[in-house]
Amino acid sequence: MDKQLTAVFSIAILLTVTVVASIDLTQTADAAKSKGTTIQKYGSATKSQVCGDRLCSEIPPEERKTMTKSPATVASAGIDALFDRMDSIHKKHQSEMTQMWKSMTPQEQSQMFHNMEQMIEKMESMNTSDHMKMMGEMMQDGSHMGQDGKTMGKKPAYNETLNPRQIEYPNILGFNDLHIHAIRHLDVEKSHGTTDHLLQTIVHHHCKVYDDMTAVCLLFPYGMTDQDKPYGIEYVITSNQYQELPDEEKQYWHHHKTEFPRAHATFPDLSNEELDGIQPILDETYGKVYYFWSYGDTYPIGEPYVLIVQDIPDQ
Repeated sequence: MDKQLTAVFSIAILLTVTVVASIDLTQTADAAKSKGTTIQKYGSATKSQVCGDRLCSEIPPEERKTMTKSPATVASAGIDALFDRMDSIHKKHQSEMTQMWKSMTPQEQSQMFHNMEQMIEKMESMNTSDHMKMMGEMMQDGSHMGQDGKTMGKKPAYNETLNPRQIEYPNILGFNDLHIHAIRHLDVEKSHGTTDHLLQTIVHHHCKVYDDMTAVCLLFPYGMTDQDKPYGIEYVITSNQYQELPDEEKQYWHHHKTEFPRAHATFPDLSNEELDGIQPILDETYGKVYYFWSYGDTYPIGEPYVLIVQDIPDQ
């Protein structure tokens, strides 16, 4: 059903843009008429207009496509044919949306109605230049604007408290929202380098928090830079979720309230205000670190392993 909602939302956006395009073109035509062009009628009033040796309304769709390639033709007799095509698309999409709407649950209909209201309000606030820019982007990337839920004003699906930077990074799925520096996160026996250096090496955690309050952190040696490859992940759960684990499993997890001070954990991208809201929550979580790529190796070598962070010495 999520796919169906996306489909309806996409059709709605295309439908709205079609209407906007009609309005923009009408305004352009009106502007041209006011400057003294020879166009006599516009829209449905041109059904009796003659295009060459026949009525414009009698021109087959195949020829209309050819006509739209000529700016001069579009500016005169072909504009009404373009409007007719838009009207046809508009009606088709309305019919498809109606059928999809009937198959939705009341909750899905309510969500869809809310999303479309916000979308329309956003469209109404845009000027002609914004509309044309949006249409150009749609044609360039082959997608419908607004499916990410942000462009058209949809409520964010991510945890706004623990993902404070998501709005600034909409294209990387949240993994740059919660950036943590931590030392004492490398196995000195499996990595390359001196023990002291490896214990002091910062491991960059780029984390995303999910609706169930779990989190996944991608572990990078240098940070989320263009060519930096993740070499492990840390899975994070709440204290309550930790208590549900089997006793033999709990040994692999470390308590962050204890490990944050030992790892000298810092949050370089967050303001003090953001950190004040996040720190108490993160203190009561547990993490389990998996490595599939040892520090210093050119490629992943050998088997992945779980790092017992609490067993790593301070020095």
